Amino acid sequence: MMKLKTPHIAYKWLIFSVTAIGVFMSTLDGGIINVALPVMAKDLNASLERIQWVVSIYLLTTTCFLPVFGKLSDMYSRKYLYLTGFLLFGIGSFAATFSQNLSWMIFSRALQGLGASAMISNCQAIIAKAFKGKDRGRALGGIGAMVAAGFLAGPAVGGFLIQHWGWQSVFWINVPISMLGIWRGIQIIPHFKPVTQVKLDWKGAVCFILFCFSFLYALDEGENQHWTSFLILGSFTAAFIFFAGFYWRERTSKTPFIGLSLFKIQAISYGCIVSLLGFIALSCNSILFPFYMANILHLSPVHMSLLLMPFPVALAISSPFSGWLSEKHSARLITTVGFGFIIIGAAMFVGIGKTPSYTYIVIAQMIMGCGSGTFQAPNNNTIVSAAPANRLGMVVSLSALARNMGAVMGIALSVLIFSAARRHYVNLGADYATAFMNAYQYSMIFCIVVSLAAAYFSAAREKRKKRQAQPRGFYETTTA
Repeated sequence: MMKLKTPHIAYKWLIFSVTAIGVFMSTLDGGIINVALPVMAKDLNASLERIQWVVSIYLLTTTCFLPVFGKLSDMYSRKYLYLTGFLLFGIGSFAATFSQNLSWMIFSRALQGLGASAMISNCQAIIAKAFKGKDRGRALGGIGAMVAAGFLAGPAVGGFLIQHWGWQSVFWINVPISMLGIWRGIQIIPHFKPVTQVKLDWKGAVCFILFCFSFLYALDEGENQHWTSFLILGSFTAAFIFFAGFYWRERTSKTPFIGLSLFKIQAISYGCIVSLLGFIALSCNSILFPFYMANILHLSPVHMSLLLMPFPVALAISSPFSGWLSEKHSARLITTVGFGFIIIGAAMFVGIGKTPSYTYIVIAQMIMGCGSGTFQAPNNNTIVSAAPANRLGMVVSLSALARNMGAVMGIALSVLIFSAARRHYVNLGADYATAFMNAYQYSMIFCIVVSLAAAYFSAAREKRKKRQAQPRGFYETTTA
């Protein structure tokens, strides 16, 4: 056994490559699954409403368990928890290939969600320990680029696999990627020993998981089940009860699950608010724009995929660049500029009309993508840099939780506004296209309002204070 000193920069990027594999695999899987859903629905004899649970259960499981794996990573080895994520994701993918009914598929996707949760909650923590100072922003920007690459490649890879080998192949592809990640991770990622002994408050954890699941389920199913239905109102009520139980445990437990004192650190509290609002804003157009292209522009799936590509391309370019800029300039300035891009892009979609040119759409998409990439990496860097050493995993998982919550809330709220506005104009006698466009404009105005709020919180946070000098080396304790 040998202790490692601060490694050569090349070794840091080898560590980055292992985390990049996990990020790319999880985002690639999201794009692939969306393409496979129609074929899976036919083979599994499932309706549209039921097959959507293949996506929903993955999102719910991933989000609900993020703080749990974040806490566990502060208690045990981040390396082996991250590799456990690879293992669970691979097992879930392998099990999904043998699905003969929807129930087994949902179970398999839940396993995938657990694996993704373990990887996401540890990925940035590993990056934060491997990269110190100016290199960290660049590495986090690179992770953003891998997210964009996964989203960009997903539809194309999924279409090719399904056409030649059936929908089962979209899960088979994850198995060798998971094995590669585990193999390289064992070799490259160092052992991270916790700084202090941390205990897990299981009662608080259970209350938090049940709160998240009830709340996200109500948001996800609200439009399908009707917002005033007994099921949805009951889910919101349950969420309130479980949150009250979680808050009580946080105030009374000697070893609270999250530790609300973390939010007294302004860089963390404001950073999570900025992430939450940012992903609410971005999700507004991501869910509605494909319907606009299909129902108003009447584009083919091929043309639709081409017009969706400028967003991840711009994200992939701007994310590493903004990470590099955050090493030299104020992160709050860069993130605020990012929301300026999002506001401009959303304003273009407000005025897009029924017959826009392809050039107009591409420019608007690229501006939105630049905004997304520009705010994410510096904001994430601000959060992880402010994390106490013995609670890094929890802080990273809270940041990821804010992003996922924002995505779910953005989809639910934008669809709610869109549906209500469209019904209003239909009742007034407007034709389908006019009602659709007016409702779409209302949703994008909501996007602008949320982006303005995010820009405010981004600009309002204090400049990050200089941290105390860190000991040499980048591991808490590392052995090889």
